[in-house]
Amino acid sequence: MLKIMQSHKFFTVFVLSAITIMITVAFVFWGIGPQDNPQVTYVASVEGEKITLEEYWRAYDNEVKRLKEQNQSEEDIEKLNLKDRVLTTLVNRTVLIAAAPKAGITVTEKELQEAIINTPYFQRNGVFDPEVYKRALRLNRLSTQSFENSMRNDLIISKMSNLIGETTELSSEELQILESMNVENRDQLHSIFRSSKSSQTIQAYIESIKRKMDIKINRDLIS
Repeated sequence: MLKIMQSHKFFTVFVLSAITIMITVAFVFWGIGPQDNPQVTYVASVEGEKITLEEYWRAYDNEVKRLKEQNQSEEDIEKLNLKDRVLTTLVNRTVLIAAAPKAGITVTEKELQEAIINTPYFQRNGVFDPEVYKRALRLNRLSTQSFENSMRNDLIISKMSNLIGETTELSSEELQILESMNVENRDQLHSIFRSSKSSQTIQAYIESIKRKMDIKINRDLIS
């Protein structure tokens, strides 16, 4: 591809759920793709799609880094049960990817190309630079193929999440609560409410289809 690319309880509950639903956690791009190594250990599999131990620890380290950048202390991070949360997130991502074909969700080569070209990290002076792209992958020990597979999966997950989330609407009771709140940023709160409820809908969808999938998890590898 590189060659062709030149103070209501209701409000509190919903805000907390928006923070804690792990499917919306975004890992930095170089933390989600396994390296090209045939001798790998798998921490989980979903419908035969493997999650490598290396992939897991990269995602874990990136999440720890993200939390520290938010001024979370080591003590606070230890209380988050982060190992299980990261594993759950990776499994949930893989579940959505596995479910995508039945939902008619695909990513074209053009969509993938545009996503990479428009990534600021790969640009110089606002324009995609192939050398910057290749150097970034080398620095993160990723092949072009493994990175593009990871990027494609991210796009699939985004499409799946949008498709599921589009069905989410606030109930009349929830809208009444919003109207009763005497605040100026009601539109912003409406967006927060809807985003949180959408996340809950996505999570419920994932849990429902998990029961129909062949999922194997080896927690001993991360204990």
